[in-house]
Amino acid sequence: MFEFRIVPKIIFGPGSIGKAAEEIKALGGTKILIVTDKGLVKTNLIKKIIESLKGFDLIVYEHVTPNPKDTDVIDGLNLLKEKNCDLVLGIGGGSPMDVAKVIAAMATNPGSLWEYQGVDKFKFPPLPLILIPTTAGTGSEVSRAAMITSSREKRKTLFLSWHLTAKTAILDPELTLKLPPTITMWSGMDALSHAIESYVSKMANPLTDVYAEKAIALIAGNIEKTMADGSDIGARSNMLLGSLLAGIATANARLGNVHGLAHAIGGQYDLPHGLLCGALLPTVMWHNLEYCTEKLKKIAIILDEDAKSLPLKKGAERAVELIKGLCKRLGLPEKLEEVGLKIEDIPELVEKTDIIPTNPRPTTKEDLFALYKMAITGSA
Repeated sequence: MFEFRIVPKIIFGPGSIGKAAEEIKALGGTKILIVTDKGLVKTNLIKKIIESLKGFDLIVYEHVTPNPKDTDVIDGLNLLKEKNCDLVLGIGGGSPMDVAKVIAAMATNPGSLWEYQGVDKFKFPPLPLILIPTTAGTGSEVSRAAMITSSREKRKTLFLSWHLTAKTAILDPELTLKLPPTITMWSGMDALSHAIESYVSKMANPLTDVYAEKAIALIAGNIEKTMADGSDIGARSNMLLGSLLAGIATANARLGNVHGLAHAIGGQYDLPHGLLCGALLPTVMWHNLEYCTEKLKKIAIILDEDAKSLPLKKGAERAVELIKGLCKRLGLPEKLEEVGLKIEDIPELVEKTDIIPTNPRPTTKEDLFALYKMAITGSA
């Protein structure tokens, strides 16, 4: 027995941003809080979206930071209440979309932010919410999760609820055409880790498998194309579709230790989430290998049809090799000591790492120590 949900209305394709005004009207929005970041506000992209929304009262909150903090949510929520906004529009990567989701939910749920951390704590539906991703990575536009960092504890915290979902997600690959190669790579590896982790998750089911398999094929088959030629609209569309499908799989099957470790590191050291997910993915796949051998061999076959002829375990090992090779070609760090982590950091990181129950291999604190050591030094 399993459950499966796709919550928002999804509008996908080049030029689909032109549907935003229509969707806002359908949801009864008149005074709109746009949640984004300063980098996007400086671009023609945001200006173009704002120009398409003439006739609405627009309030722009542009102070979302990478690895967004509780203060980002609180400041945005205060602005929403001060201006009496009746709809939230999140535009950007995962950070603005996560903040937009929590602001929309906190607008209708009383109390302090930290009362709602964890699973299914929000009691009431959010304000109408529309999400527009500008990266092909997080899948936040179709997920029920948001990650917010405690500015005091420097720890990322999960908020997970179906009351954190949008009414409409608009995915226009044209919005991703100007992404620089580094952001393209980081966001793409975040999406690929979503697809793989949801595929091997203990909560995976036949429907999430369909979405995850297609996502793996689309992302792995197009990430290097977008790195080589960012103007390739076909490759950009495939990456955005892959991210969307991975987000749907993740919303239902959840994630594993790649994200458990990445959240702890990101909260403590403020490193890019996608960089961490990509760098951690081969290590965690290897650590999980004995617990999801069949699924890993299927991943190998998706990436390389010749893997069909391999014995089961060899096929699983081939999947790890293929992902490791992709990470190397993309220039991701093979050891996290390359980006500043140290062995002496491990005890503090372990204390800040949540045990992920859906990871295919049951995880203990001893496992976390071993994973961090492998990820930091490149060896067991």
